[in-house]
Amino acid sequence: MATAEQYRRFSRHILSEAYLRRLDYPRPDPNGNEGVVKLYGDHFGFTEGRCKRCEKPFDVTFTNRTQCDFHTERSRRYGGRQHPHGCCGKGLGSRGCRIAPSHVYKGNLYLDLQGYRRTQPRDPPSDGNYGVYALDTESVHTLRGLEVCKVSVIDPTLDVVYNEFCQPTSEIVDYNTIWSGVTKEDLQDVTKTHEEMRDEILKLFSADTIMIGHGLNHDLISMKIIHEKVVDTIMLYPHNRGLPLRRSLKEIAESVLGLSIQVGEGHDSKEDAEVTMRLALRKI
Repeated sequence: MATAEQYRRFSRHILSEAYLRRLDYPRPDPNGNEGVVKLYGDHFGFTEGRCKRCEKPFDVTFTNRTQCDFHTERSRRYGGRQHPHGCCGKGLGSRGCRIAPSHVYKGNLYLDLQGYRRTQPRDPPSDGNYGVYALDTESVHTLRGLEVCKVSVIDPTLDVVYNEFCQPTSEIVDYNTIWSGVTKEDLQDVTKTHEEMRDEILKLFSADTIMIGHGLNHDLISMKIIHEKVVDTIMLYPHNRGLPLRRSLKEIAESVLGLSIQVGEGHDSKEDAEVTMRLALRKI
């Protein structure tokens, strides 16, 4: 549980409306339509109709599924030259070093802007402390796009407040294990729906609760939640060349905390949320 002093100190780092928009956080529809949002950011390279992994065009209805070959790390240009893919050492334009049975898509995140819900105000606590939590999610690829399947929440004492799986709203195309760490076995006995998960999260947070995350906009979009009071470690630990460049949570954790995270196959939302909270605590 956060202390009132921690809440006050974290409040200094809450993102302004300008940064919420620049970082692609879901913002209320300017026309006032309930449950509808507008995204103002660059959508992180999203191109309609193209695969999230290999960036090739494909049938996004999944009527005709084709094999996807992709690299797990991009070929980046710096120092005046194009460097090989970090995953395998092959050059730009080379055949991917990983193969999956289907292309995947995240169009729902940027094209489906309805059905959102807002965190709600509550009576003010006597000490003004509405709570501080770090949140992270994991997602799988479905017929609709990239959908949340796990949510983890950590408080400032690093206690786990919430750590639950849920079912996506449509058929799973790819478990995204290489990044999500989620397997078929993780979800086979899960009955909790996306709506039930979201209801539980909305009961946990009020409109004045401070949410902390690393690129938390992704998590809020995937959960279809609008929230105002956000602290983002992308801004607490900025890239030395500024936005739109961002440091990865893995790199920050290693350089600041001396921790190796996201090793092996996939991430762990509970671990990522804990590391995010630890990084945020260092700034107050």
